[in-house]
Amino acid sequence: MDQLADFEPIEYYEKHLKDAMERNAEEYFDALVKRSGVDPEQNKATVARYNKEAAEAEEAGKKLGSFRALKIFLIVLTVVAFLAAVILIFSYASGEGYWLYLFLGILCALLGIGLIVLLCTVIKKKLKEREERHKKEVEEANAVLKQAYDEMAPLNALFTWGMTHELVLKTMPDLTLDEQLDVKRLDLLCRKYGYEPDEDENVSTVYLLSGTAEGSPFLFERRFRRTMGTKTYTGTLTIHWTTTETDSEGHVHTQHHTQTLTASVVKPAPYYGFETRLVYANEGAPRLTFTRGPQHSELLSEKEREKKVKKGGKELKERTEEAISEGKRFTELANTEFEVLFGALDRDNEVEYRLMFTPLAQQNMLDLITSDKGYGDDFSFVKSGMINVICSEHAQNWLTDTDPARYKSYDLAASRASFVSFNSGYFKSMYFDLAPVLAVPLYRMQKPAEFIYRDVYDYNYTGGEAEVLANRFAHSVFAPQDAKTETILKARPVRREGKTDSVSVTAHSFDAVDRVDYVNVYGGDGRYHAVPVPWVEYIPVERMSEMALKRVGGTREAFEGHKNGALQEFVRRFGESASAFSDGLMAFPVANGGLSESTDSELSAIFGLKEAAAAGAAILSGIAAVEAASDMLDAAEQKARAEESPDEALQEAEDASAPAPETPIEEAAAADGAAGPAETSAAPAEEAPETDAPEQEETALTADAEAIEKSNQEET
Repeated sequence: MDQLADFEPIEYYEKHLKDAMERNAEEYFDALVKRSGVDPEQNKATVARYNKEAAEAEEAGKKLGSFRALKIFLIVLTVVAFLAAVILIFSYASGEGYWLYLFLGILCALLGIGLIVLLCTVIKKKLKEREERHKKEVEEANAVLKQAYDEMAPLNALFTWGMTHELVLKTMPDLTLDEQLDVKRLDLLCRKYGYEPDEDENVSTVYLLSGTAEGSPFLFERRFRRTMGTKTYTGTLTIHWTTTETDSEGHVHTQHHTQTLTASVVKPAPYYGFETRLVYANEGAPRLTFTRGPQHSELLSEKEREKKVKKGGKELKERTEEAISEGKRFTELANTEFEVLFGALDRDNEVEYRLMFTPLAQQNMLDLITSDKGYGDDFSFVKSGMINVICSEHAQNWLTDTDPARYKSYDLAASRASFVSFNSGYFKSMYFDLAPVLAVPLYRMQKPAEFIYRDVYDYNYTGGEAEVLANRFAHSVFAPQDAKTETILKARPVRREGKTDSVSVTAHSFDAVDRVDYVNVYGGDGRYHAVPVPWVEYIPVERMSEMALKRVGGTREAFEGHKNGALQEFVRRFGESASAFSDGLMAFPVANGGLSESTDSELSAIFGLKEAAAAGAAILSGIAAVEAASDMLDAAEQKARAEESPDEALQEAEDASAPAPETPIEEAAAADGAAGPAETSAAPAEEAPETDAPEQEETALTADAEAIEKSNQEET
């Protein structure tokens, strides 16, 4: 990426990234073509031949359709002729017509007979010929199409789900992308940066993409959200009444009246939709909070923008004066255009706001929100401490699913165009979500401090990834029995069995019950009428299910190869549902039985993970042996001290039994890492002058421990 002094997000994309992504996509596609052995010229000729055959088949189909329309017209004309003949002859026979009716009736009958003969001979023959010709043209076109697909089959088999991410990383090496959001990445975001996973029952995660941008972690989230709103229902009732009036001559007239009465009621109703956002974590300006929303300044002309800035400048001055008089902390920046167009006026730390938005950052941000080369000012920016959330309008239409089926075609040129277009669009959407944070030099200069991860985590996988996998299944797998609306799935791991997690999946939905309210409406007859208004009551329903989640690695294509056979039989032991795969993780519902470590081992064997499981077991046994040796050393040390001074040993035992003071996790881990080895090696040296027996015994134990550890390492 460009140097901080001259980095401009828009210019960097237009001059470097845009062409680089297209070039990389083209080169990647060409490499796949070469690897597949597809002959471009041969495919081009085959596609041209197919297009010709398809055009001829289409033309034959049009002619066939026209002839069928003619047949239908003649049939209708035949029926009309016979009806006319019957009517005319009947009119003549009944004495109501002249001899001309008889003559015309006979002509119509002869016309009908002639049409029947025409339909049964010429039309039938011609129609059959055209049907056979059309069938032949379609068969020839399909044969050529099959040939084209056969030619492209080796290339279509090479398309995978991970190609898009490979191209993104090649185009922008400053990024890293994770295979999945693992527990360590989530731990980093939560404990270091203050990120809080959304536990709201109205939100379910359907897509996750985590990684780093120049060392700072980010997370793309696509969530399925339910919001409760209102819906207006309308009902009608038609009333009738009569009135009598007496005119000036004394005559009484009765009038009938009709009126349609309308009534409405407003009732709660759920609404569902998708939301995509970027969560970016950075230690820059850690005590600053602000929000801003999209204003679409890119749609304004230069004159309209100047007018908006001028008007906003006056409001800023008033706001500054009001803040001074009330003792609030708000000071207007010198760059009025940035203040007005960016609009983060609810900031709570002026010093850090100025540290974050230097003149270069202000200019970069103005370029982003006023230029039409990207997506313009279509994003909201929410900063809360070290967490930055970008939610753009273009991201809501971002095709996050990198399904390679969109590239598979019989036409090499069309496949190439689709490949380049999709991947370029994917990268553009991702880049312009990251652009608002990359435009801030402070963020790019801020290198993340070292973070100490926990040694052991309660679960193997995160709740977010579990929800992504749960949403891969059909709606009916986890939905409550009476669910009549969309379903929100919330998933959380509850226990782990080896490398497999048991996940609790709670489905939230609504049952829909028809109701009727009666609303009194005043009618034109001078009376109130109860107008029925049908409406729907949404009653919450839930269902809890169990799901197994395990990392099996590999590609989706490799997983599809395992779905039949041993994996299918394995999954059916736990229920009738199939399995799902995403980002190297696989899941299946557990309706029957339960999970155990043997279940995990069996699943590992199916995917060829047996050696990895054995290595993990060997490592664990090695750790256990080292811990046992450490316990032996501790016992020897206590024995030596006891022989030296019983009183001191008693005091040390009491100190050891006393509760330890609380220590932050990071400090404790750092202290353990720094002090542990030094204390272990120093203890025998300090005791050497006191007594020889403990030293000899401890030396022997140390040698045994080292031998055990070496043996376990070799086994591992």
